[in-house]
Amino acid sequence: MQIGKLFSRISWLAAFVAALALSTTAHAMKLKNQNLKELVVASDSILMGNVTKVTDGFQDGLPFTEVTIRVGSDAKKKVAEDSEYTFRQFGLLKPRSMGNGKVYLGVTPEGFAKWNEGEQVVAFMYKKAGVTGFQTTAGMAQGKFVITEDKAANAFNNFGLFNDMDTAGMTPEEQNMLTNPGAVSSAVFVGYVGKLVEETK
Repeated sequence: MQIGKLFSRISWLAAFVAALALSTTAHAMKLKNQNLKELVVASDSILMGNVTKVTDGFQDGLPFTEVTIRVGSDAKKKVAEDSEYTFRQFGLLKPRSMGNGKVYLGVTPEGFAKWNEGEQVVAFMYKKAGVTGFQTTAGMAQGKFVITEDKAANAFNNFGLFNDMDTAGMTPEEQNMLTNPGAVSSAVFVGYVGKLVEETK
């Protein structure tokens, strides 16, 4: 009987792991590619600034990561310059011991933006969830850009970011972003985002 129970538990564990893997894969497949114009339209605000604080915790039993951005500017002019913008995104930074021998594994789901203190970012913020107030970036990880050495890139190295974009009215510098995949000039990128905001009002 003990051997039978052992095999039963192993089978259950294997099935659970397989289901979890399939769920994660399915979630990743559901991440719809969005180009830059679609990100602009989907955003409630577009923040340029520095990540000053990243913590995590629980809100009414739900895990969250809390992010604070010191805002330099908002392309949609909804958030004041030189203000602090704090939001909570679903999921913990890492698994957490609950102090009872159990470990809570509800970390930030695959496909969501990951945040680190000290990052300079352009964050296309989606509207807050009605019930929880949680918030993430438009297009999930597609909508968070980190600026490094004057280059801007999202978690997918800007893959698909300029697909099906209308090049009419683009400057040569802006068109260069389309023809050279990967990280782009942050100054040109931010300037073009501002143009798209005006065009899509």
